[in-house]
Amino acid sequence: MKKILLLNPPLYFSNGSPVSLDISFPPLGMLYLASYINKYSDEFTAEIIDIGAEKMTLRKVNEKTNLIKPEFISLSAMTPQLQGVLELAESIKKNSAIDAKIFLGGPHVSADPDFASRHPGLFDFVITGEAEKTFLDSIRKLNDGENIPFIQGGEAIMDLDEVPIPDRKLINPKLYTSAASVMFSRGCPFKCYYCSRPSISQRVRYRSAKNMLQEIGQYLREGISQISFQDDTFTMNREKVVELCREIILQNIKIKWGCNTRIDLVDAELLSMMKKSGCEQINFGIESGSERLRKEVIHKGDFTNGEIEKVFALCRKNKIKIACYFMIGHPTETKDELLKTKKMILGSDIDVLGLSLPLPFPGSELWEIAKREGIINEEIIDSFARKEMGDGYAGVYPVYISKTLDPEFVYAQMKEINRKFYVNFKTFLERLKRDILSPRNLLNDAKDLLSLITKGMSSRKPYRKK
Repeated sequence: MKKILLLNPPLYFSNGSPVSLDISFPPLGMLYLASYINKYSDEFTAEIIDIGAEKMTLRKVNEKTNLIKPEFISLSAMTPQLQGVLELAESIKKNSAIDAKIFLGGPHVSADPDFASRHPGLFDFVITGEAEKTFLDSIRKLNDGENIPFIQGGEAIMDLDEVPIPDRKLINPKLYTSAASVMFSRGCPFKCYYCSRPSISQRVRYRSAKNMLQEIGQYLREGISQISFQDDTFTMNREKVVELCREIILQNIKIKWGCNTRIDLVDAELLSMMKKSGCEQINFGIESGSERLRKEVIHKGDFTNGEIEKVFALCRKNKIKIACYFMIGHPTETKDELLKTKKMILGSDIDVLGLSLPLPFPGSELWEIAKREGIINEEIIDSFARKEMGDGYAGVYPVYISKTLDPEFVYAQMKEINRKFYVNFKTFLERLKRDILSPRNLLNDAKDLLSLITKGMSSRKPYRKK
């Protein structure tokens, strides 16, 4: 059988060694793609190398690729990984022992399909959107001597039960967190102004509860009972979630799980059922304490601050941890609105905080706003990818801060919020309990805490230049 090699690039390479931001979970998209190929193809077999997690240098990547001798190579990249994906493609193309066609996919090219054309000679084909079906069709055609377009839009699979359960034999599970990363649904219909997700797929589809439980059962047999749902908006289809939770309860399945969703897509009955089925934490995208900003700028919905507090109260009643994502520096944001966000964060007794500045990514409305305001330009992506702005992502890729705010004020507020929220005994104890059995997580959180104390921001989000 002919070999297909899927390579997950790091953020970038430093003297040939990979530098990654977060390698807690395996590359789920690649696992789906490789598992799909291995299930539905008699001609090909797929393998995965997660370069950052495996701490594999460029030299070792080439050595292993030489041993595998793949017919085709697939690279996938989010915008922060563009430096890594360029360096990786260049290295492969320079290796005379490798004669494989390179496909490029992932979130970035789904929003910026011409990226590959602007770097000629590195990528042979591009697939945007969801890739499983289109990628397999493409390599079959190429294997039969047929031609395919340079850029193709991936055909979304409507029946997600057709997508096989990710084969964890393709990775080394010991490299990642002990929780299983899963998806119950695909697609998101919302158009939050900072998100480029609509360029991949907006149509929401769910797996059947039976299919989802088959995957959960597999993890339980492996001794894994912690499940992390990676869906953009887990409770988009209330009936599907109710059905899944009901089956978990009826079958007495003992798992603990967390998910992402919106304030306006949960209610008392649903939260109670989620808790009974094992839900421990919900990640809410709040983004701002200003109702005006959420509705008119962020397009997050028209739920009120009062409704947010009601949902938080229901979560506390059910003993579900509350994790929230917030941003400061939104377009047209005023000082008073930023301080409302600060007050909400520090006064709502939430358990986990993700605080960031808006980042303009291609495919998002924010990208267009930042272009109009002269914060970025059309060349910024290629300049960033070629390391002309410096090595790495954090502190290099441009951030957006509204012209209605003083950047120094924004950074000062970010530092104060982070320090007041995280540098306390309660948070330290929670992290210690969570990390006690994971030396790697303990080390990462220790670095993060030190950064919060000294810099006032996470070591994973140092927005200032190094």
